[in-house]
Amino acid sequence: MIATFVFMAALAAQPQPTTIPEMWDAWCARCHAQDGSGKVIEPTIVVEPMDFTDCRVASPEPDADWELAINAGGPAVGLSAEMPGFGDSITAEQTRGFVAHMRGFCRETGWPHGNTNFPRPIFTEKAFPENEVVILPAVSHRSTLNDVNLVAVYERRFGKRSMWEVALPMASHATSGTARRQGIGDVEVAIKHVLLARADSPAILSAGFEVALPTGSAVRNLGRGTTMFEPYLAAGTVIGSTYLQAQAKVELPADRAKASRAFVYNLYAGRDLSGSPDTWTFGVELNGENNELAFTPQLRKGLTRTGALGAAVGVRIPIIGGREQGTRLVSYLLWEYLEPVRARR
Repeated sequence: MIATFVFMAALAAQPQPTTIPEMWDAWCARCHAQDGSGKVIEPTIVVEPMDFTDCRVASPEPDADWELAINAGGPAVGLSAEMPGFGDSITAEQTRGFVAHMRGFCRETGWPHGNTNFPRPIFTEKAFPENEVVILPAVSHRSTLNDVNLVAVYERRFGKRSMWEVALPMASHATSGTARRQGIGDVEVAIKHVLLARADSPAILSAGFEVALPTGSAVRNLGRGTTMFEPYLAAGTVIGSTYLQAQAKVELPADRAKASRAFVYNLYAGRDLSGSPDTWTFGVELNGENNELAFTPQLRKGLTRTGALGAAVGVRIPIIGGREQGTRLVSYLLWEYLEPVRARR
C-alpha cells in the first residue's frame, strides 16, 4: 500500500507535457502510436485507429473534420466512442497544433491538401481527385413532356494527384403522346490531374480530358453520333466560409458535320451551415454553354456522420436561351467508398 502511494506521488510529481509532441506521446500514442500509424504492441482499444502515415487515406481529410474529432470525440464525426473529446482540456490553438502534428505523419510531399476537398456541386467539376461513385438523376419539364436522364459515374484516384473516371448515361426522352425513346447515351471516360495545390494555400487547380464515345443512338436523340474530345480546367478556393469553384471546358467533335463545337463553363459558390461532416451546404451555380445561361440553386446534405454518403438537389432554371429545354430538377447521390459509412464500435 505504501509502495503504491509512493509510485502515484512520484507520477504526479512528473512534469506535465507542455508541447504538442509531448502531449501526443503522453495522451495519444497509447492508441495511435508514437509515429501515428496506429500500430502499438499492446492495443488499448477495440477499433483499428486511422493510419496517419498513409497519405492516401489521411490527406483527403480537411482540418475541420480532425478538429471536430479532437474536440468532441469520435461520435461527432460518426466514428467510435473510444475516441474521447478533448475540447474541455485544450485550447483552440492546441487543437490546431495537434492537427498540424498529425499532418506531419504523412512524409510524402505532393498530395493535395484536404482543405481543398470542397463539397461537390451538381454540375461544376471538382478540382480535387476523388474515390467516389456518383448517381446523377435529372428530370426536364417541357410543356406537357418530361425527359428523364441518369448518369452513373465511377471515379478512382491513382498516384498522388490524378484520377480516372467512367460515366454511363441513360435517358428516357418523351416524343409525343405516351411514346418515349429510351436507352444508353454516349459513354464518357476521363482523366484529371492536379496542377497546383499547396498546404499553405486554400486554392487548387486541375486539368482534365474527357472523351465521349458515340455509344448512343444519334437518330433516337440518345447521343451525338461522333466522338467528342473535351479538355477542361477546374479550380477551387475558399474565401472566409464560402467555397468558390469553377470549370471551363471546350467540346470538340471529331466530325463537325454531326456535332458543333461548344464552350461550357460552370461557376459555383456555396457555404456550409455547420462544421459537421453531415451538415447542410447551400450553393448556387451559373451554368453556361455558348450563348445559353442557366441558374441552379441547390442544397447538399451529408447522409452519414462520417460524410461518406451525401446527396444534393437543385433546380436548373434557364436564363438566356435554352428555354426549349425547360426547367430541370437535378440531383446526385454520392458514396466515398474508401471512407467508413458508420463507426466500427
